Amino acid sequence: MKFRRVILGAVLLGLLAACADSVDTPPPTPQFPKWQPKQPRPADRDAKAVDAALAALDFCELIDLAAYDRRKGGDTRPVMREPKVKYGRKTCTLMRGGYEALLYVQDVDPSHAALRNDGAVIDLGGVKAYEIESRREGAVDGCAITVPVSFQRAVKFELGLQSRSKDCGLLRDFATAGAAKLPRDLVYPPDAQDSARVGACANWVSTSKGETCDPAVEAQVPAGAEMILAAGAADPNVECAVFRDAIKKTFGPEFEPIATPGSCYFVEPRHRVQIEAGATANGGAPGEWHADPNGTFKDHRQHSFSGNPGVTLRNKDESEFLMYVSPFGNLGSRGHVRLLISSQRERGIDEWPRSRALPAVEVAKAHAVMELVMATHFRGPR
Repeated sequence: MKFRRVILGAVLLGLLAACADSVDTPPPTPQFPKWQPKQPRPADRDAKAVDAALAALDFCELIDLAAYDRRKGGDTRPVMREPKVKYGRKTCTLMRGGYEALLYVQDVDPSHAALRNDGAVIDLGGVKAYEIESRREGAVDGCAITVPVSFQRAVKFELGLQSRSKDCGLLRDFATAGAAKLPRDLVYPPDAQDSARVGACANWVSTSKGETCDPAVEAQVPAGAEMILAAGAADPNVECAVFRDAIKKTFGPEFEPIATPGSCYFVEPRHRVQIEAGATANGGAPGEWHADPNGTFKDHRQHSFSGNPGVTLRNKDESEFLMYVSPFGNLGSRGHVRLLISSQRERGIDEWPRSRALPAVEVAKAHAVMELVMATHFRGPR
């Protein structure tokens, strides 16, 4: 009898251990190879040749005195062009009356390359340039125009602090005249490639130089939620394909898809709104965002999108609206379909203070996109 109790106890312990394993051991996380950009990167200009061309350049000659005469009005005080070298970079300042700095022209280093992502693209008489108008408390406070000469280097025209006019039209006159004096092989035509960003990647609001971005290519969306999320985890082009038609219909054709490792983005030239979209088995369950244990977000709400449970939330300054939906009918199931809409600083405008809140109309569009996506790709048996 004692022997039978020992055997029975061992069997029970084995069963309990098996049950414990089945409860405590989660299923393995799916692993997919990390997608990498595949399109070739454009080549930059020879850095030494650009250095030599800028070293030979008289930056004061880029300040056109005829343009000043057209704009000076009734001020008869004499002006002079004052050359300097600051931090190893050439610069020239248009001075009036010996103390009033009206205009600067300078060789800017690679740290200013990001200005191309912030500035509005303009045409200076056949020369590509980027313009940023500064606004403070609703009034125009300054203007700067950057003329690229390589992927990293540029010549910058900027209104001086003592300039009575802050009009970008005034600066554009000077910049157009100055750009005409630059060697033609140093500037770029209006539609030329002046950065390492390929195609629509030029409109991505990111500090990246473009090495992690490709314009999205057409991809087949498989049938069934599990297959779609697995394909999306392996290739962001599939994620773009899931959302492409709905984004175009709702937000407009100016939003173009780009593929990056782990995400698809839809970007537009003016940078007012940026959209991140995904359908992936790699991501966590929608319920994890709804729980939000660190209190990162606010306005946590549950919704149903074409019969699929989902959650929506905002970040604290309301500049982002986030949506996570489960195509498996359960907010606790791993994997999700997501849409993140964010307001951005409009290209060409540096405004302070700036309202960062995402307009209500964009939130309504996001709901419409998710409803259409779920109805198109995730309606049916799970």
